Amino acid sequence: MSVTTSTTATATSDAAGVLRLRPDASIQASPATPGFPITTDIRSSPFHDVQTGPARVVLPTFASLEEERRYRKEHLALVFRILHRFKLAEGIAGHCSVRDPIEPDTFWVNPQGKSFALMKQSDLVRCRVSDGKMVEGLAPTDASASSIHSQMYKELGRGSEGGIESIVHVHGPHSKAFSSLGRTLDMISQDACAYYDEQVLISFGGAVFDNREGERIARAVGNKRIGILQNHGIIAVGKLSIDEAAWWQINFEMCCQAQLLADAARRPTDPVVEAGPEEIASTKAEMGTPEMGWFSLAAYMEEEEYHSNGAHKR
Repeated sequence: MSVTTSTTATATSDAAGVLRLRPDASIQASPATPGFPITTDIRSSPFHDVQTGPARVVLPTFASLEEERRYRKEHLALVFRILHRFKLAEGIAGHCSVRDPIEPDTFWVNPQGKSFALMKQSDLVRCRVSDGKMVEGLAPTDASASSIHSQMYKELGRGSEGGIESIVHVHGPHSKAFSSLGRTLDMISQDACAYYDEQVLISFGGAVFDNREGERIARAVGNKRIGILQNHGIIAVGKLSIDEAAWWQINFEMCCQAQLLADAARRPTDPVVEAGPEEIASTKAEMGTPEMGWFSLAAYMEEEEYHSNGAHKR
C-alpha cells in the first residue's frame, strides 16, 4: 500500500504499542522504502536517535480503519511469502495472524494448506478471539491455529502492557533443534540481546486441537516476546504489527542457528563470552522495541513486494 502526504491520520503507538490514529499530514513516502514513510519532524519518530539525515522513519499513515485493515492483511500475506523465501514453510504446518483493527475481537489467519509462497490477502480467513470460531471465509484453518491464536489474543488482550496485535508460528529447523535443549539463548551476539528476558520455555503438550492447550500456552507466554515450545519450535508475538512478530520469528531463528554453531565449535576449555549487562540493556533498548521490530522487516517487505508484483493484494 502506498503512503501519501494527503491522508488525514497517522498511525502512532501508545504506551502499549498498539497502532492508533492521530491527525498529521507531515509525512511523505520514503524514496528508499515507499511502504515505510518518513518525516522531517525528527523528534516525532521512534528512530530519532538511531537514524541520521534530514528525515526519520515513522509509522504508516491511514485515512481510515478500513485502510488499516487492508494494510494489515496485505502485510500478513507478504509475511507468508517472506517466510517461504526463508525456507520456513513446512508442508501444511505453520500459522500467522494479525488482529483486525475494525473488530479487534477477531483476527485474520491463513487457511491450512495454502502455499505460503502464493498467499494473497483475499485468502485469509477471520476468526473470533473468544473461541476461535471462523466468522469470515470458507476454507478451513488449522485447529491449532484457531485455538492457540484465539486464546493468546484473549489472554494477553490489547492496549495493556502485555497486549498483542500479531502472532507468528512456523517450524524453523534451527529453532526446532534449539527447542529440544531446555534452555534459552545465551547473550553471545548483538541480535540475541533483543531477547534478553523475553524468552520463556513451554513444555511440549502434544498436538494442539482445542482451546485448553491454547490457554496453557497463552498463560505461559505472558508478556514475553518469544515462547520456546519445547520439542516443537517457537512462537513470536508482536505488540504493534505483523511485521514485528515476523521479524522476531526470523531473527530468533537466525540467533538459534548462531547459538548452535557456537556450541558446536566451542572446545571444552573455551569460555562462553557473553555481552555485559550494560551492553545488553543498551542494545535491547535500541534493537528490541516493537517499532524496531516493525522496521527491521522493511528490506524483506520491499523485496517481496517486488517479486509479488501486486499478487499479494488480490
